[in-house]
Amino acid sequence: MKIMVLTPYLPHRRVGHGGGTAVRDLLTWLGRKHEVLALCLVRPGEENRLREVAELGVQVRGLPFLDRGAQGADKLSLLGRRLQAQLRSLTAGYPAYVEKYADRHLFELVSRAVAEFQPEAIQIEYLQLALYARHLRRQRRPGAEPRPRLILNSHELGHVPRDRRAERSGNPVLRRLLRAEAAAWRRLEADATRWADTTLCVTAEDHKLYAELGGENLVLMPLGMDLTALAADWQPGADGGRETYLFVGSFDHRPNRLAAAMLVDRIWPRVSAARPAATLILAGRGSDTFVSSRLPRERWAQQRLKAVGFVDDLTPLFRNCRLFVAPLPEGGGIKIKILEAMARGVPVVTTPVGAEGIAGPADGVLTIAPCDDSFAEAWLRDAADETGCRARAVAARHLMTERFSWDAITDRLGLLYQGK
Repeated sequence: MKIMVLTPYLPHRRVGHGGGTAVRDLLTWLGRKHEVLALCLVRPGEENRLREVAELGVQVRGLPFLDRGAQGADKLSLLGRRLQAQLRSLTAGYPAYVEKYADRHLFELVSRAVAEFQPEAIQIEYLQLALYARHLRRQRRPGAEPRPRLILNSHELGHVPRDRRAERSGNPVLRRLLRAEAAAWRRLEADATRWADTTLCVTAEDHKLYAELGGENLVLMPLGMDLTALAADWQPGADGGRETYLFVGSFDHRPNRLAAAMLVDRIWPRVSAARPAATLILAGRGSDTFVSSRLPRERWAQQRLKAVGFVDDLTPLFRNCRLFVAPLPEGGGIKIKILEAMARGVPVVTTPVGAEGIAGPADGVLTIAPCDDSFAEAWLRDAADETGCRARAVAARHLMTERFSWDAITDRLGLLYQGK
């Protein structure tokens, strides 16, 4: 089949966040089974990375998108477009974050690509591109067969993290603004399911919430991992016997910054006092800058902290760490970092938010603890129980094979593309 995938991110090798990694894996597996054209928004400075997407075995076409990296006259153009997005948001009632992607020129480029490629199905990644589903649906001839089929992959419900942040906020003004923003996302989410032929929900929690909003044609479809590319080779202390603990994430993403702040400020001091030979490693784009903002670099060694920034190959860090720790207090959708640790056979300590859509306490594959000081207690219990951790990690890898293999997920998507 001919499949088009429209994504707001260019999924190159250094994309640096879980959603981009998931789209990269999706394209890899779809490209093995179908003829695929990836339409990717390309931000300033990313133009030379288009070939990295083509290496996945798919055709790729970049759609120029002005963003924070804009320079010179483009900065003025970006300012004007963002102002227009704000005005459209006030008129339509959809989030400004969504409206900034609703560029008329981009709509035209997408329509042209559809006319040239003639796909049988178009998969639109992320709710922030939902207005493209509306645009493409409007182009169908009345009474004609619904082709190409429009599949909207929600990734996460935008209202969920905003509601959670509002609940945590002690500022009544911020709480009110967040709830208004969440309401705009709910409006978009409900309408989007009427533009797409099928809307994918990556967690059972999202599916339930979406149905309660009046969402139509919903299908539960998790994000996955490329299990053929990741070996379960956990060897704690393999690097000279050092005891390390690991957190990975893009520090552009607020939930990751909150988790890291919880680690550095509250949890790690308690753990390190009990494990004086241990080191906490934070990896991911912006991790070094983030930790520097909270602790002078000259004190990192004293606190036994390392922040290594973006790492091309995380394999040694995962293999050597004693535990992967992710005290995520908010966020939505499936957390790719948790899936990756499980796929690599590494035991995980996380929160209910981190475990959403993956596993619950009864599954016995994750240690799930509240995002408070008791997280340190769960961490220390697992740190002292390598046998129990290894059993959970083996069970987690088995669960990944059963539920989160891209091979199986793309087979299911193939049926949806055919309308089955």
